[in-house]
Amino acid sequence: MLNPLTDKIFDIILTKKVWQVHILASELINCGAVKSLDENPQRDLFKRNFLIMNALYQLQEQLLPQILLISTLHIELLEKSVTNPISHRTSLRDYYLDWQNYDTSTQEVDALLNDFWGQFEREYTKPTLTQEDYHALTSKWQLPNNYTLKELQKCWRQQALKHHPDKPDGCAIKFKQIKEEYEQLKNTAR
Repeated sequence: MLNPLTDKIFDIILTKKVWQVHILASELINCGAVKSLDENPQRDLFKRNFLIMNALYQLQEQLLPQILLISTLHIELLEKSVTNPISHRTSLRDYYLDWQNYDTSTQEVDALLNDFWGQFEREYTKPTLTQEDYHALTSKWQLPNNYTLKELQKCWRQQALKHHPDKPDGCAIKFKQIKEEYEQLKNTAR
């Protein structure tokens, strides 16, 4: 079954390389492509996300899997092909391509949302820094022991400008690493 949002989502994702599902959903709502789908707010959210993810996976099949990367929180339209980008998320892909899952009960939606937030917390919540890691990072970043958020932000901006992938000498891997370090150091700033 063809999803009525597929063409609209394709038009939208062409405007920017990287998207998140909630931002894509906002764009679809703002342009009037998605209206309320259920009286129950949880089921409305579920159905909206189902239609978006279904359309994305249909697009992925149409564009060749090497071009559209899809995960729960990250959608990226690649200009070059990559090797096997959908390897470990086939169950999620299969779920959203099965139209029988669209009309899910309120209890199942609640269970899915609880499972999602549990996975999100496990995957995206960074552990706190050990004393040893803290001292290693503050030394690497040339920060004083009791640095302020303002001092950290200044240091971060300098590092970001130096290593940003869009810069001639930039490096995406190094940029990602310093971004993660910055996020960790933000939690300990005064």
